[in-house]
Amino acid sequence: MKIDVATFQTVWLITFLCGALITTALSRMFAQVGAFRFWAVGFYLLATATACFALHKIWQNDLLLLATATLALQSRILIWSGTRDLFGASAPWRAGLVVTAVFGLLYGSALAWNAPLVVRAGLLASFFLPCRAATLYEVCRRRRPHLGVARTLVAVGSGIATLSAIVPLVLVLLDRANMTLLYGNPRTTSALYAVVFAGDLLLTIGLIVLALHQLIVERDMLATLDRGALGRLAEAREMRGLRDSRPPCGDALGHDTSAQRQSLPGPV
Repeated sequence: MKIDVATFQTVWLITFLCGALITTALSRMFAQVGAFRFWAVGFYLLATATACFALHKIWQNDLLLLATATLALQSRILIWSGTRDLFGASAPWRAGLVVTAVFGLLYGSALAWNAPLVVRAGLLASFFLPCRAATLYEVCRRRRPHLGVARTLVAVGSGIATLSAIVPLVLVLLDRANMTLLYGNPRTTSALYAVVFAGDLLLTIGLIVLALHQLIVERDMLATLDRGALGRLAEAREMRGLRDSRPPCGDALGHDTSAQRQSLPGPV
């Protein structure tokens, strides 16, 4: 059974919009987690890129291809930045804007001058491959046992997305005139589109599960610290109460207390 490219594009658009809406709602519920805001913007950009790519099938304009590639690259950078922010690292989104601007200039020039497909595919691989691999590296380098299932989902999704970044270049080098990820062909590329879609779906679900799992772990850690602090405070209060309840040492031993040791009137 083969499903045409238009169907996959519709499913992609719905998936990214749902991911954007979910992460937007989570960003309002958990304002302290900045990763949700990065991912929400990234998913909105991916949905817009998918819409531009679908519109290019109707209106053949290079500006739509440029918008598709540029928005998709910026979204991948924001997804990587959000993953770094989730683990407490810096999120270089400003540097990502510069990288996206450079890519847009180069890719736009290649489209304007009708550069060969190998040049355009090389630009896509050169910029998309590091950005997608960065998310995979960021998740795999975190040696935290509690991230098990969520990290696996993100790793598999990022791995598929990383490999799909070099597919256009491989197709060109194999002398395939059919550039599937740039133009699409519903008769011969349904399996490839299904694999790429599965990678993006796993990545979207994995990121949300990863952040929620991280929140649960941090909440449990804070609860444990609070219980420990309350226990130590109770012990300190109990010890202070015991010290206050003990009689003065002078009364017990028959020595003079401060009340007894008073100056006699007159000279001695």
